[in-house]
Amino acid sequence: MKKIFLIALIFSGLILVQCNKPESIPAPSSAADLKIHFEGIINGSDVEWTKNVSGYKAVSRIQYTPQLMGNLLDLAYYCGMFSNSKNSSIEIGLGSMPQDPTLGTRPTITTMRTFMDNNLLPNYSDTARAGFEVLYTDENGQLFRSDETAPGFVEFMDLVEKEDNQGQYIQFKATFSCVVKHWGKTVTTPLMDSVLATATIQNATLTGFYTR
Repeated sequence: MKKIFLIALIFSGLILVQCNKPESIPAPSSAADLKIHFEGIINGSDVEWTKNVSGYKAVSRIQYTPQLMGNLLDLAYYCGMFSNSKNSSIEIGLGSMPQDPTLGTRPTITTMRTFMDNNLLPNYSDTARAGFEVLYTDENGQLFRSDETAPGFVEFMDLVEKEDNQGQYIQFKATFSCVVKHWGKTVTTPLMDSVLATATIQNATLTGFYTR
């Protein structure tokens, strides 16, 4: 009888130890407050896209393009608003910064901030390799691209460095007006692209961010 009582006492003690085992709580994750919003006038119509409305969200990326001479890469930053339910989108690019791929292809946040501080009024260009680029897609899925021969102006402002456990960012507000063009081949020009349509973007403001 004493043996049975002793075994029961040990068993209940084990249960008590297991019940008092401290709970493992994962470390809290932090997320930077990254704002994204677009509004402007496109071909005379007011347009406004807001995060999480009609499926719109921010897409931030970096593009690397090899230089024609040497082993350096030209780095350009892009940020845009895209929807999972609509074709219409806007994306703006800024560049470029030469990078040696053998030394790493991501500048520090300090270098990135200095670059943006020195390019608050970049040239309107065909490509972000040479300044400021705009990529606009209409609801029909037609892509309109920058053309440096057309009028265009941009100004970056309100730069703020942000960071979370996913990366480092520079939040910005860009105001711009420009003419963008949709290119494609025709029956009369089957071997080269021609301008098929143009779109005018006026008084546009994109609040977004570039990712380091």
